This record gives sequence, structure tokens and C-alpha cells, in this order.
Amino acid sequence: MIINFLYKSSLTISIVFLLLSVYFTIAKLDSNNDDSNNFRTVEEGSIEIYDEKIAKIDNLDDLKNFVDDEIKKNQFKGIDIPIYIDDVVRRKYLHGTAYISANTNWILKGADYFFPEFFFLTAVDPEDLVKKNHGICNQQSIIFQELIQDYKFEYASIDLFIEIPNNPAFGHFVSAVKVGGDWFYFDPNMEPVYDRKNALIVKKVLEADKATLKKLYPQYNFDLLTKEMIYMKELNRFPAKRGVMFQKVTQFLSNFSWLVFLIFSFLVRSVIRKKAVNASLS
Repeated sequence: MIINFLYKSSLTISIVFLLLSVYFTIAKLDSNNDDSNNFRTVEEGSIEIYDEKIAKIDNLDDLKNFVDDEIKKNQFKGIDIPIYIDDVVRRKYLHGTAYISANTNWILKGADYFFPEFFFLTAVDPEDLVKKNHGICNQQSIIFQELIQDYKFEYASIDLFIEIPNNPAFGHFVSAVKVGGDWFYFDPNMEPVYDRKNALIVKKVLEADKATLKKLYPQYNFDLLTKEMIYMKELNRFPAKRGVMFQKVTQFLSNFSWLVFLIFSFLVRSVIRKKAVNASLS
């Protein structure tokens, strides 16, 4: 009968998922790799801005308190606040993709194995990113925006995907902050040298001004640049909401999906017993 099959299959799946959860939990306890994945050594000859003291702040509240204390101590106002936050992110992070360990999240690991193009294991939760001393453009922008939102500024994300002649496209992610009535451009990841108090930068970038982009990123050829390759999005919104949600949901399911199937199997078994009792009485 179908109902018997449902009972046996759900019970079997519950046992398998429980064993997977136990196995990966034990494996995590035996592993010491979590901390080693958080810090990357500074490469010889690196010209990146880096401050090991700030890089070692691995708690989001501690980082926010550090930033707030410095802003108050230096009496920063207006545009000087996002500029200072930009400096902090530049000094905290080296360039490089940061990943979560996902030691106990076997569902997320499976999703990343079968669909690597979605980069499911990249860190996108600020609580995870603050533990790292490295991150790529969107990861550093997440931390920048997480800090900037505490100061009542409007902020947004700017996505760039620019075709480069005879080379891979230039994909990049930066932030814009509105101070007064003007928007200002911030890129802690690539650390371009420009006047961060110049409100025309955002306007010219969004207009696909080749000269402006060339000054910001002189190593790239922007001959194929068009306005459609650059756009502002997600006003005052966390830019990786779906990514964080997917990681948290898969973590929950990896830990407790066995319990769901176990409860379901018990419910099916109770139905089977009721049917058996009814059949014996008839």
C-alpha cells in the first residue's frame, strides 16, 4: 500500500538525514579549519591599505562601537562620516573572496556542488564577514552599508558589468551614500584614488562617462561602455537578503530536516494503526 511505503520511506529518510547531521557535527568538532579560513596573510609587495588591528575586530557590535567611538572622538559630521567608514573597511579587508565554512550545512554544500555558478558558499551575512580580513567588492560593500546605516544616511548599491575589449567583462559592486541632497561614490574594495567629496562622481558613473571610469580604474579599457552596463539599485536595502536567507534556511534544514521526516513518519504510522483497528472492528 502507498501509505506503508510513505511510512517506511519517510522513516528511512529521517534516519539518513539524522546520520548526516551527526556526522558533519562531529566532523566540525574535529576540525580546526574555521579560524584559518578567516584570515589571509598579506602578500609580499601588496599595495593594499591594511590595518591588522582593525582586521582583528571579529564581532559586528565591536566593529560598530569602534567606528562610533572614532566618529565621536574626531567629531566627524556630514560627508566625513561615510569617508571615515570607507577608510575603516579599506583598512580591515584585503581583496579576496571570503567563504563560510558550512561544515554542518550539508544541504548548502550539495547545492554549491551541483550549482557552483551561484557561489552559495560565499559569505554574505555581516556576522560572517566581520570575522574575515578579506572580501571581494560586494562583500566589502555589505560591511560598508551595514556600518553606514547606523548614521541615518540614505544609501544604495551600484552594479557595474562592463564589456572589455578582448578581455573578460569588468564586474564590480560599489556603494553610494546620500549626504544632504547629493550622492557620493564609495569603493573600499578596489581603493581608487579620487575626491570622495566630489558629488559629480556618482552622476558621471551612472551616465557611463568613460573619462570618469578611466580615472577611477585606469587598468581597464572602457571603449565599449554604455549606460545599460551600470545601474543603481536597492535603495536603503540590504543587498544580499536572499543569499543570507538561503544559507540560514539550508542550515536549519541540515540540522532538523530529519525531525520533520520523523514526525511525518509517526503521523503516517498512526493512520496505519487507525485503519488496522477499524478493519478489525468491521
